[in-house]
Amino acid sequence: MKSIIKGRWAIFAIWLIATILLTVIQPDINAILRQQGQEGTSSESPSVIAGDILDKMNTTEGTDNLIVFYDKNKISDEDMTQIGESVESIRDSSAELGVNEMIDPFSMPDAKSALVSEDGTTLMVSYKLDKKDREIDDIKEQFESKLEGLPVDYYLSGEDFINNDYLKASQAGVEKSAALTVIFILVVLIIAFRSVVTPFISLIAVAFSYLVSMGIAAQLIDKAGFPITSLTQMLLVLILFGIGTDYNILLFNRFKEELAHGNSVDDSIINTYKTAGKTIAYSILTVFIAFLALVFSESPIYKSGVVVVIGVTILLLQILTLTPFIMKVLGKKIFWPSKNAGGHEENKFWEKTSSFGIKHPILITVIILLIIGPMIFFHEEKLNFDTVGELGDSYPSSKAINLVAEHFGKGQAMPATVVIENDEALDQNETLAVVDNITERLKALKGVKMVSSVTQPQGEQIAAFYVDSQMGSVTEGISQTQNGVDQIYSGLTEAQKGLESADFSEVNQMVDGTAKLQDGMTALTNGLKQIQAGIDDGTSNPQTINNGLSTIETNLTAMSSGVGVLAESYEKMQAGYAQMGTHYQDAAKALLGVKDALTQMKSMTDALGSSYAESSSDANFQALKQTIDQLSASLNQITPESIAALNENYNTVTAGFTTANKNLANMSNGLTQMANGLKKLEDGLGQASSGINTIVTNMNSVNTGLGEMKAGQEQLVEGLNGFGEFGKKLTDVNDGLQGISDGLGQTNGYLTQLNTNKTFFIPEEALTNEDFKKSLDAFMSEDRKITKMTIVLKDDPYSDEALATVNQINDTLSDGLKGTVLSDAKSGTVGTSATTNDMNDVLSRDLSRTTVIVIIGVLLVLFLVIRSFWTPVFITASLVGAYYTAMFIINFIFLNLLGYAGISSFVPFFSFIIIVALGVDYSIFLMMRFKEYPDLTPKEAIVLASKHTGGVIISAVIILGGTFATLIPAGIILLTELAIAVITGLIVLCFILLPLFVPALIALPDALANLFSKEKK
Repeated sequence: MKSIIKGRWAIFAIWLIATILLTVIQPDINAILRQQGQEGTSSESPSVIAGDILDKMNTTEGTDNLIVFYDKNKISDEDMTQIGESVESIRDSSAELGVNEMIDPFSMPDAKSALVSEDGTTLMVSYKLDKKDREIDDIKEQFESKLEGLPVDYYLSGEDFINNDYLKASQAGVEKSAALTVIFILVVLIIAFRSVVTPFISLIAVAFSYLVSMGIAAQLIDKAGFPITSLTQMLLVLILFGIGTDYNILLFNRFKEELAHGNSVDDSIINTYKTAGKTIAYSILTVFIAFLALVFSESPIYKSGVVVVIGVTILLLQILTLTPFIMKVLGKKIFWPSKNAGGHEENKFWEKTSSFGIKHPILITVIILLIIGPMIFFHEEKLNFDTVGELGDSYPSSKAINLVAEHFGKGQAMPATVVIENDEALDQNETLAVVDNITERLKALKGVKMVSSVTQPQGEQIAAFYVDSQMGSVTEGISQTQNGVDQIYSGLTEAQKGLESADFSEVNQMVDGTAKLQDGMTALTNGLKQIQAGIDDGTSNPQTINNGLSTIETNLTAMSSGVGVLAESYEKMQAGYAQMGTHYQDAAKALLGVKDALTQMKSMTDALGSSYAESSSDANFQALKQTIDQLSASLNQITPESIAALNENYNTVTAGFTTANKNLANMSNGLTQMANGLKKLEDGLGQASSGINTIVTNMNSVNTGLGEMKAGQEQLVEGLNGFGEFGKKLTDVNDGLQGISDGLGQTNGYLTQLNTNKTFFIPEEALTNEDFKKSLDAFMSEDRKITKMTIVLKDDPYSDEALATVNQINDTLSDGLKGTVLSDAKSGTVGTSATTNDMNDVLSRDLSRTTVIVIIGVLLVLFLVIRSFWTPVFITASLVGAYYTAMFIINFIFLNLLGYAGISSFVPFFSFIIIVALGVDYSIFLMMRFKEYPDLTPKEAIVLASKHTGGVIISAVIILGGTFATLIPAGIILLTELAIAVITGLIVLCFILLPLFVPALIALPDALANLFSKEKK
């Protein structure tokens, strides 16, 4: 300390230069905060992960915001026209304004019901805003230039505008609080020290530490990404000015005592720091540990409180270096114009209270435990994260949200969004079925008002995407198919009967007869040749020749008649055969069509089985699948190849008939010519030789024809034998058709039952439909690997009910994906309620973790200071009791009396840190004085210490409590609750626990020992 006193001017110069330099180069942390915002959850929180997935899906930059138009009497048609023109003007200037994805009731009439309230008083326009490094206030001016002159009220709201207004409110609160703090401290210090110099000196010293701390913190925030929130600057102001002033009171008061004892200025400074300086060092150590524990917090908002560690470290340096400079330079003039050389007067209240506590330790302990115990045991944290609610209707952004909540429901303005990310594309039936199933499950939740997804873009099922709707068309088609199969069956049955009754044995007889006819023709030709030779020789008997010719003529007439009958039979057979060919070919085509239909039905059934979770255990469904499989198997032999083989047989037979008919015609002509020749022979033997020659020529033609005819008949036999095989196959086909008809009937019956089944099945053609493509684009990423669902909640997004619903949404989402093709997909929920829910979890964990760390830290410091076990435990218990008492009081005021939904989310955490970390200072003040009386008994020492430090502690509590009281005029609920909580905790600590409960606990062991010894006696 002597070295510091000697080098005081150099130290002062360093402080002055550092303060000026850090202040001049300090970046604007409010601008940084407006630009980057503040995060309440860590990067590992489910809502943040879900938000990252959603960011991948969004192809446009920007955050969601609103323009709300309002007229309490109802927006008229004329007003609506003017609003539409202004909205169109904004759309035309979208590039300049940074507006993307604008949704309004003028360009999208389908959205009118969702954007115009039922009472016609409120109209919303939503859009994404890309700030492009602009300040929100500048953006607001640009929008207002497009909206000015409207006959209705309008408000700009949404994430950007709400955050901007909240930061403005916080900044205004800081400025107001800082001004009030300075005034309040001045007044209190003037009263406490009866001096006008001491207050200013104290404030100047603390101001140095604040400016340097803020300068360092601002550089870390700007250059190193140090966490920042709207509370950062406010916390630093409150803590440094509050405890800094408390420490100055302690130091100056002790310095005044040392001067009063006749010590020199240097000796007074040295003695002051040996006693009060050590006390302050221990006190700052507890504050340091408490706020350093925030490093382990998950929430960036809580982590930002670590800035206080920087502040108290600089404050300690200021107290150890700058304050001694002030004491040395000014000396007794610090207390001018006060003539009183003594320190604080003895405090009668603390003396009497502590005396009462040590006299009745058991009674006091029991009474206080009975009062504070239930507060701790029944304590319940009901947190409120509603930033909009904290702003009330004082700002345009919060006014807009409140209007939306009143006329649409708050869930409409702040919906939740579920996201699912898969490694493969999601635009196929199997994955869409999972998405639709999850959509239905979410719709069934009690707290959910509406769910929109890729399969239900309007929040309602699309009938064509479900089996029950599709089965109506399918069953109608199957009925028609069954009727067609029955008709084919009837036609083939008749064809089969015709084939069974046809006798093809005569065809073989015809072949034999034709052969014999050909042999006879050959013999006849040879005979005629001999007759011709005899006539030419003139040696034959004319009468004999004549008789022979008559016989030949008679035989030829009979042959000609037989050939005619044969030709007629051939024509009839060919006509019947041709008709049968037509029937069988039509039947073959129909059977191929039935086979194709069954293939499609099999595909649909397989898909239905995949999407129908209970298909494996559904006997009816399995029977349907088995029937269709059997039908398909029965038609396996009906292929284009087998039909082609039958056609080849049919064509062979047809060729045989054609050849036979042609040759029968030639033979008939030959026989006719031969008969004419014989007639000429009979008329004149003189011309006999010539006639016979003609006959022989014609007979050769007939003979040749009979040979060809025989070959044709043999070809016919071969074809008919093949057609006989076809007849046998027709029997198998008819049996199969009978089974198909029965199976189709069973299938239709079961599918009719499925008309009530809401199983999702999207037809292939729907996936490429233009209308459905719009839904894919709206609810899926470009690569179709990410999809989202928009969920409108029934409750206020900040309410406990909404947070419970978000938990149910996450559970439902997890269960819906489990065991499906999307079981490995990433998923989560993002939005106001999801973020609030994660913050609730994070803050609860942080409070529990920090509570343990801070209590352990405080105990360790107290063990170091007091060097005993039970007294530190008692003091720590009193600090915790003060905290729970404060929480009970603010819960009673704000929840029970004022009817708030919950306490602002940051109040319990920071209240605990401040009450325990700063409250322990007063305990250290008391116990350090307690240790100055080692020759007295503990009971005597605590009474004496209370009498001498009571006034200092009361002054310090008034200073710190008053500093926090300056938060109340800021008009922000969070700050008001925090102020009341801290003030309540300090009052309980200062006027009940430290002067009464701690002395009682110190005297308690002796009292209990005496009580038990009396009982033994």
